[in-house]
Amino acid sequence: MISAEDETKIEFRGLILHLMNNWLKSILILSILACVLSFGTLGWLAVKTTNVADGSAAKPLPAWESTLSAKKPGQINLEASLDQATALALRTVDELAARLRQLSATPGVKAGELVLTFKSEEALKAFRDQAASLGFKVLHDDPRLLTSRVKYSDADAMARALRQNADDLDNIGLNYLAWVPGLPDTSQVDAANAGGDVPFGNSGLDAIGATGDRKNWGTGTKVAVLDTGVTDHPSLEDSRVTHIDLVKDGLAPNGHGTAMASLIAGDASQDGGVAPASEILDIRVADTRGESNTALVAEGIMQAVDQGAKLINISLGTTGDSDVLRRAVEYALEKGVIVVAAAGNEQQTSLAYPAGYEGVISVAAVDANGNQAYFSNSGENLTLAAPGVGIVSAYSDNRMVVSSGTSQATAITSGVISTLLGWGYPARGMAQTLTTGAQSTGAPKNQVGAGIVQLVRP
Repeated sequence: MISAEDETKIEFRGLILHLMNNWLKSILILSILACVLSFGTLGWLAVKTTNVADGSAAKPLPAWESTLSAKKPGQINLEASLDQATALALRTVDELAARLRQLSATPGVKAGELVLTFKSEEALKAFRDQAASLGFKVLHDDPRLLTSRVKYSDADAMARALRQNADDLDNIGLNYLAWVPGLPDTSQVDAANAGGDVPFGNSGLDAIGATGDRKNWGTGTKVAVLDTGVTDHPSLEDSRVTHIDLVKDGLAPNGHGTAMASLIAGDASQDGGVAPASEILDIRVADTRGESNTALVAEGIMQAVDQGAKLINISLGTTGDSDVLRRAVEYALEKGVIVVAAAGNEQQTSLAYPAGYEGVISVAAVDANGNQAYFSNSGENLTLAAPGVGIVSAYSDNRMVVSSGTSQATAITSGVISTLLGWGYPARGMAQTLTTGAQSTGAPKNQVGAGIVQLVRP
């Protein structure tokens, strides 16, 4: 049997062990808490240090432009765009720089370029003044649009500049490629397209009611042709043509711009333009390959407005929805300048830009039977159509050629508008005048709009 004294000793030892165990647990718990607090403090300091270094704290990136996917190789891919959610997730300069490198390598954009939109003219000027120190070059900016086209070779430097100026930026945009639309492979005709391919074999003047003596049509109207440049040609020798070259590559223009000018203002006896008395403002925005970009097209629009053009013909386009291009179009429309643009030749169910912007007179192509051309884009905002298959026009080297496209349809429509302006029709109501007078084909509006453009005589 255990004596009372021994029982007391056992209870005492148990108490001592219990206290020791609790004390060890307490020490262990306190140690763990101390470690957690230490790591938390280090983590907080690291985050604060990073935020101070790259400026990401309280400076979310502004919106990035979205893009349209397209079937044509080399055009923009939707997955390559950077949406707002992704932009906000780029919390460090390194992440942003990596994304810039990825976007710069995307087909369909000008590598190493951005188009930035600012919240104020003061912010735009301050950014321009910082360019050299921040490691990039300003190629062009416009205080009226609050935009700046910048070129960079160091993605890390560009990322730091974007972070430092995040509070002043309203939009970060890629500089999308734009191009004179070519024709798709005829073996890949889109089922959604009417498939018209019967050539006019002439300039299409009869089909739009442009008959009789046209020599004074377009009097008093200056038409800006934003294209590959206009060269000398016999059909334009009596026309007033002013040249502005924004490409400045030292190369000779290709014939596309000359063709567009001849369909507007050419005076060839048999296959001349609609309005030979029009003054042509040739603004070269596309190179010999027919390639341009949205920033340069926007600059061309602003030049056209500044030079007093009443009408701007844009027989080229892009699938990228560009903030600077949209702003330039809106500026022109606000100034009362009419913008006419090609729907595009990609067999798409959406219009190329700027044709797809509200307020722009967008033009599709029809063949000699009045059917939507097999290549012509469709779209809910399509205004109307014009002859665009087998059209005779001028070209470089004093040639006459037969070609097809929504480019030709657009130039013919611009000739009609120039004529109507010369006859006293108001610019503000021109879209309504055209759609009211268009010849219906019975086709859906998304294919040919209101129908085939017609000259509505006063």
